This record gives sequence, C-alpha cells and structure tokens, in this order.
Amino acid sequence: MPWLTIILLIFLFWFLIILYVSKKKYRIIRPYGPALMISTTRGKDYIEKWGKKSFWSKYGLFSIVLTLIFMVLTMALLFWEAILVIGLPKSLAPSPLAAIGLPGINPFIPITYGIVAIIVAVVLHELSHGLQSANNDINIKSMGILLFIVPIGAFVEPDEEKLTKSKRKIRMKVFSAGPSTNIVVSFVFLVLFILMVSLVSSPSNGALVTYSGNQSIKTGDLLLSIDGINVTSSSINYINIDPGKLVPLNLIRDSSIKQIYSISGLWVNNVLQGSPAYSAGIKDGEVLISINNILIRNYSYFNSFMENTTAGENIFLHFIFNGKDLYYNVTLIDKYKFYENYYPNYNSPSYKGKGFLGVSMAYMNSTFSDPKGIISMLSNPFSGGILQGFIFIITLPFIGLSPFPSYFQSVYLTPFSPILFWPIANIFYWIFWINLMLGLTNALPLLPLDGGYVLKDMISGLLERYKVMKNESIANGVSIALSLLVLFLILWQFIYPRIF
Repeated sequence: MPWLTIILLIFLFWFLIILYVSKKKYRIIRPYGPALMISTTRGKDYIEKWGKKSFWSKYGLFSIVLTLIFMVLTMALLFWEAILVIGLPKSLAPSPLAAIGLPGINPFIPITYGIVAIIVAVVLHELSHGLQSANNDINIKSMGILLFIVPIGAFVEPDEEKLTKSKRKIRMKVFSAGPSTNIVVSFVFLVLFILMVSLVSSPSNGALVTYSGNQSIKTGDLLLSIDGINVTSSSINYINIDPGKLVPLNLIRDSSIKQIYSISGLWVNNVLQGSPAYSAGIKDGEVLISINNILIRNYSYFNSFMENTTAGENIFLHFIFNGKDLYYNVTLIDKYKFYENYYPNYNSPSYKGKGFLGVSMAYMNSTFSDPKGIISMLSNPFSGGILQGFIFIITLPFIGLSPFPSYFQSVYLTPFSPILFWPIANIFYWIFWINLMLGLTNALPLLPLDGGYVLKDMISGLLERYKVMKNESIANGVSIALSLLVLFLILWQFIYPRIF
C-alpha cells in the first residue's frame, strides 16, 4: 500500500476519533482543535509543592528580563528579514511551510527528532508556567498531555480568574516563565551539542564530498587522490589535469578504500535562464574543455578567464558530452545588468562592464569540503563572531548538516559507537533548535502569545506609574498594534517576493 494512502487513512481514523470524543463529552478527555487534550489533577500537588521554593520567585524576575531582551532581538530579526526579502526573486521565496514548526509539515524538521524535541519543549514550557503559578499562590486546576496521533506536548491549566486578578508583576512572571525556560534550555543543549561534537576526530587528509551530481562519485565519499595527485577540498580548485580525461580516483567509501574513474574537468550543473549560455543551448552535464582554445583545467582557470572579459565580447567554447564534442560561439552580456534584472540583492558595482556567461560549474560535478573544517566549525561555531556563529548553528538543517548525514558514521571517529553517538548528538541539537524557536516565538509581542501579555502588562504598569489616564486602554491599543505589526512582518516574508 502506498505511503500516501497509509498516511491519509491514519488521519481519517484520527478525525473519526475526534468526532467520537466530541459527542461523548468525556470529563478527562476533550477535543482541542485537531488534537485531544487529556487532563488530570494527578501530579499538580507536586508542582504546587516544588513551586513554593524561593528559587522560583527569583527565577520569575529573571524570566521577565530575559523575555523582554529576546522580544527586542526577535523583533529586530523580523525587521532584518523583511529588508532581506526586498528584491528576492520569486524562485527563492521562502515556503510558508517553513514557518510551521511541526515535523512532517515543515520540510526541514525531521519527524522522529522533531517529535521528541517538541514534547520536551512543550512539557518544560507548560511546567514553568505551572511552577510560577504555584509560587504566586495561583491554583492549578488540571494538567495533562496533548495528542495529535502521537503526544505533541503537555499543558498546565492555572486558575485563569485568579491569574487575571493578580498583580501585573505576578502575571508577567507567569507568562514569561514559559518562553524564558525554553530559551535557557536551548542554550544548555547547545552547549551539550557543541561538547559532543568536539569529541569527534576527523580524517587527516582528503576532500569530503558533500554533494555529487556525478554517477561515479557519492555524497559522503572521502576523496584522497585524482590521477595519482593527493587532494584537499581547496587544492581541487587548482588541480592541473587536462579536462575531458577518464582519470582514476582513490577514495574512502563506507570505511573501505576504493578506486573509481570519472571524467576530469568542470561539469555544468546549472544554466541561468536569460543568460548567454541559456540562449546558446549549453546544458547540464556538459564538461568544459576550453575557451578560445585555452584549456580550462579547474575553476581557478575559468574564474581568472571570466574576470578579464568584458560585456559584448565574443568567446568560443568547447565542451564534451557522452564522448561527443560540442562547440558554441557566445556573446557575453553585462554582468551588472543581468544581476540587476534577476538578482538585485546579489548585485555589486564591481560587476559593471564585466562579461557574463551565466553558467554554474563544479569539478567533476561535485562539491568538496574540508572534513576537518566541518567538525571545527561545529565544535567552535563562535570563533568568527557570536552573530555569525548563531546563524551557522541555526541554519544547519538548511545546509544538510542536521540531522547529521549518514556518511558521518564512516568518515569521522567518535568516542563511542557511532550508531549511538550521532543520534544522541542529533537529539541534543533538535532540543536546542525547537526550544529556541518556541521560546523566540512566544517572546514576540503578539497576542495571545506569552510575550504579548508580558508587554501589555509592562506598558500598563509604566503608564500607571506616570499617572497616565486610561492606561489599560492605551496598553491594549499598543499591544494590538504591535500584534498586527508582527503578523505583517511575518506574512511580508512570504507574500512580497511572490507579488513584486
């Protein structure tokens, strides 16, 4: 039976359960949108007991400060992203699915690790609300779990009436406890993740294949030599082997040394629409031999040649494909004008007057990385700066490094069984990632999220301190306005590139 049919049947069966439960009106189980909420009073005595400790009062004040700090940082991030999408081509517009933090829907969140991380994040989030409520003498009515086919989280339900009537400072402590705990937990697991990766040993030489469009070469191969020449990821850009030759490659694949053969040279892997290469009919998979009868042995040769061309210049290209020679006469266009029309965000004044072909190529149609460099960046991500480090760590799923590729098991040495090591490292990473995303999202000044209530109470309290009339009405108005601004900034990222 096809997987799609199985998934549809599972969802159909689940919604039948939802309909059945909604009609029966059980006391401890009830529908909550597409999920089921199973509630109980068991365990609330423990939360109320733990919540009475003096630590939680101090933690509540810390939570308010931390939530407000990350509220400002997250708003700054939204403004920055809103600016970045201006001029972004429709083809590079972010998918709306990427904004949904659910495994199986968001294409970047792995199902297994994602579900585990969401359960951890939501349980800690709700537990923090409960402990802070208990610390401030707000009764806990019930607690329980949320099911959507599988457990997706938990909840702690405080006495809403008593919470509403509490002092602003108490409400701010309760609301900020959830996002601040997620943020703290994310940093704890980030440290654990970095410490684990720092225990990994990388191979002493070779070039790690991180992408391959070449049938002979596989992603995860550790390339040791080409035609008898030892290589690294950087030396491949300068390798001095005539293009178009069938050459031997020595590499490590699945922990074994192998020898394979491939055609040397730069392989076309992308031709930009609207470019001279596209108009000439150059296609993916063709191997560049020469330009103007000058052999192009590596990318350094090609880049050096193109840097010395001008717009309007005619060049003569020789390619091979499946053993056949292909020749093209091409007139280069202005690189600056092309980028201004198609990729304005990536344009540069230095491109003016430069010749542009519009073809992307890679040596043997593969991408190579330094195996030591990958582990070095993962174990010391902030060496180049805190902001750059965080951007790198957060974007690991988008560059194919989380979950870790399966070939890591054969390329890198771990302090204990790689079958256990890499899944544990993955779990640590995704607990960090999901907690951070949940914490940042809930810290936003967006009602009805926690951050929206925290800011509303803070504004109301400040206005009251300065004896401003109708402080509650003004605080409500400002909170609603900020909520609309946040929604606009989020939607802007997905709508603008598709319309303008």
